[in-house]
Amino acid sequence: MKMFLSRKKYSIIAIVAVLLTLYALFWFVVPTAKKVAESFSMARSEIKMSESIQNVDASPDSLIAEYNKVSTRIKKYTNVQVTSSKILTFVHDIASKSGIVLNDLSTGETHSSETEFEIPVSFKTNDSFLDVLRFLKELENGMFCIRVDDVSLNREEKGRVSASVRFSVLSRNANSLGSAVALKNSSSLSLKDMLSLLQPQEFSLDSLRDPFGLPKSLLPKPKPAPVKVAKPKELPPPKEHPPITLDAILPGNNPVAILKFRGESAVVSVGQRIWEVTVVAIKNDCVILRDEIGKFELKN
Repeated sequence: MKMFLSRKKYSIIAIVAVLLTLYALFWFVVPTAKKVAESFSMARSEIKMSESIQNVDASPDSLIAEYNKVSTRIKKYTNVQVTSSKILTFVHDIASKSGIVLNDLSTGETHSSETEFEIPVSFKTNDSFLDVLRFLKELENGMFCIRVDDVSLNREEKGRVSASVRFSVLSRNANSLGSAVALKNSSSLSLKDMLSLLQPQEFSLDSLRDPFGLPKSLLPKPKPAPVKVAKPKELPPPKEHPPITLDAILPGNNPVAILKFRGESAVVSVGQRIWEVTVVAIKNDCVILRDEIGKFELKN
């Protein structure tokens, strides 16, 4: 075995090197080359788009002709009968042809005016960037007149993006279609006919936002009014009997008593009023007095 390995070691090393090269080629070189090719194609398409935008050498007549062509195309697309089910079917068919999968495909509430109405549509998808662009291009070049409102793209792994798209399908009302056909059949348009196509717009000044004011979301929130806690009413201190003291009792047929109040002394008899109190009775061991609160007695 050792002899075999020693004789074939160079062949084995060559085979291992070839295998490692193939492994590196398929697992590293091919994905990297694919990413570079995608980046190159994206950059090339952006360069072509910028070159077409920068090309301003067209004459005014050619620009007017292009504008008329686009206007005719828009009028043709706005004449298509529009329904929510027809829009969803159209979008789903375009997605199937483009090879992408749509999520949350739905239509919103129809907004109508005197001349036109629009149906908002929204969907989400998770596909490659180029497929999403191709799909949006197919939508704009489809059978409906479409206005793209919002496109949000977030990069994910393996060259994919998560896209959230909102657009609107526009169409003209039947009344505006009839007036347009009548004006188209006429050989010439007068100023009065052209003015009849203008629709006055009415709005309230209260609905306009103050450009110098902060948005409502940034305005400071009003602080809640402090809750006033009612303080309990302070009750007046309870009335007390005057601090009169009994000094002595002198019994007899007409008993008297000696009372003291705030350093003063007085001899009182039954029925006498002094210091805002009235002497009710004088007994052998106590004196009964009465004031505005009631009766109270004094003892030695």
